[in-house]
Amino acid sequence: MREPTSIEDCVSSRRLVHNTRYHQFKQTEIDQIQVALLDWFDKEQRTNMPWRKPARSDLDKEALGQRAYEVWVSEIMLQQTQVATVIEYYNRWMDRFPTIYDLAAADIEEVNTLWAGLGYYSRAARLKAGAKKVVEEFDGLLPNNAKDLEKHIPGVGPYTAGAIASIVFGQQTALVDGNVIRVLARLRAIGADMKKANVVALFWQLATTLVPVERSGDFNQALMELGARVCTPQNPNCDGCPVQSQCLSRAHLNLHGKFLADGGFWDQKGMSTDSSQLEHGVDILECEFCPAMTNELDHDDYAVTRYPVKVDKKPPRDEECAVCILEKLQEGDEESLYLISRRPDKGLLAGLWEFPSLELGDNRTTYAQRSKRTTTFLKEQYNLDLTTTATVKAEVKRQDLDNVVHLFSHIRKVYHIEWVRIPAAAGIEMASTGQKKWITMDELKKAPIPTGLKKAIKLLEKARIGSTKASSTSAKRKQPPSSNTKDIASFFQKKRS
Repeated sequence: MREPTSIEDCVSSRRLVHNTRYHQFKQTEIDQIQVALLDWFDKEQRTNMPWRKPARSDLDKEALGQRAYEVWVSEIMLQQTQVATVIEYYNRWMDRFPTIYDLAAADIEEVNTLWAGLGYYSRAARLKAGAKKVVEEFDGLLPNNAKDLEKHIPGVGPYTAGAIASIVFGQQTALVDGNVIRVLARLRAIGADMKKANVVALFWQLATTLVPVERSGDFNQALMELGARVCTPQNPNCDGCPVQSQCLSRAHLNLHGKFLADGGFWDQKGMSTDSSQLEHGVDILECEFCPAMTNELDHDDYAVTRYPVKVDKKPPRDEECAVCILEKLQEGDEESLYLISRRPDKGLLAGLWEFPSLELGDNRTTYAQRSKRTTTFLKEQYNLDLTTTATVKAEVKRQDLDNVVHLFSHIRKVYHIEWVRIPAAAGIEMASTGQKKWITMDELKKAPIPTGLKKAIKLLEKARIGSTKASSTSAKRKQPPSSNTKDIASFFQKKRS
C-alpha cells in the first residue's frame, strides 16, 4: 500500500499535493489525541449545562433509561441551536415532562407551546412521536446501541444515536456534527466538498478511528466542545489547542513559514514545480477526496481557517405571503380577540398556529391587490365577509403594516402584514373550532406560532402605539379654547379711551 505523502512534500509542492492516505491518522497520533483531549476535557469542560453529568457504570436499567431520555432531549434541542438558548428551554421541558412517560402522554399542543421560540418545530413533534413509540414498544427504555436507536426511534439519525449510545451506554461509537467536522478537517487538512457522500463517509471513518474503548462518551463530548470553544470557524485559538501537535493544517502553516524564512525550501532542494510530481520525480496518486489545485498558494493561504472548505449554498427561494391580523373589538373594557388557525400536520411549520395567511408564491403584489385577495380568502376559508353591507364595509378598518422577512434553511419568506379591525357593532361573527379560534393578545404571545409571525405582532404593537399617539394629538387639536384664553384677534382690537 502506498505510504502517505510527507508533510514536507505536500507543502513544498506549493499546491498541497498529496495522496488519499495523507488524511489518515497514525496509531501514535490516535493515542496522543485521545490522552490530550480527555485531559483537556477534564479541566475545561463546561459545567453549566444541566444535561451534562459524569459518566457512571453503576446505574440500573431505569436510571440509564432516564439518563438516555435527558441526553436525547438535549441533543435534539441543540440541533441548529446555541447552548445558551437551549439551557432555559431544557429546564422548562424537564420540569413539565420529567420522564419519557410524561412526554408520551402529553398533548401535541402543549408540546408545541413549550417549544415555541426554539424554531425547527418538527423536532418537537418527532420527540413526542419517539417517546410514544418507546413507551408502547420498548417498555419506556430507549435502545442501548446506536444501530437500534437510529433504526427504531423517529427523528434519531446517526449523530443523535451516536451521542446517546456513547454518552449514556458507553458504546464505542462515533458522532459527527458541524463542530467535529471542522476539527477533523483541520487535523487532517481535508480540502474536500463536505456535502459529497464519500467525504461524509471519510469524516465518520476518521471519527470512529479516534473514539477510545474507555470514556467514549467523554471523548465525543470533548471533540464537540473543542470545535465549539477552541477550533472555532473564525479566529481559532490554535495556541490553546490540546491537539495542536497532531494538526496537519497548523503544521502546513508553520512549515511554509519556515520555508520562507530559509529562502524557499523547494528552490534550495531542487524540488519540482510540477504539482503532479514530488522529490526525485516520483509520480503520486492524487487524493480521491480533495480537488487538485491549479494555482500556487501564498503564505496566507495556509491559514487553518481554509478548512473546512466553504461550499457555495444554493440560494433560498423567495416566497411571499399575505398575512391578516384580524382583530375583533369587544364591548366596553373587554380585551380584543385575534383570529388564528392551525396549520396542517405535515409540511413546513406543521401543527403550529398562525394568523389567516394566503400564500402568494413568488408573485410581487401591491397592497390593493393583496387586500382584495385577502377579502376573498377570508370569505371562502373562514366564512367571514368584510363587505356584507356598505355599513360593515365602512366600519371595518384596514391598514397595511408593511412586511417582515424570515429566513428558513431553503426559503426566504416575505410576510405582508395587514391589520384588520372589526368593531363589535359590525356584527361579524365566527365560532371557534378545533382548527380556528379567537384568542386574546396575552394568549397569542404564549401560543406556538412561527417566529416570522411573532415579528408581525411586533409590527402590530408598533403601529398601535403610533395610532394611539396620533389619536391623542388629534384630540388635543380639537379641544375648544379655554374661556380664560384670549382669542388672537383680541390683541389687534383698539382699546377704548
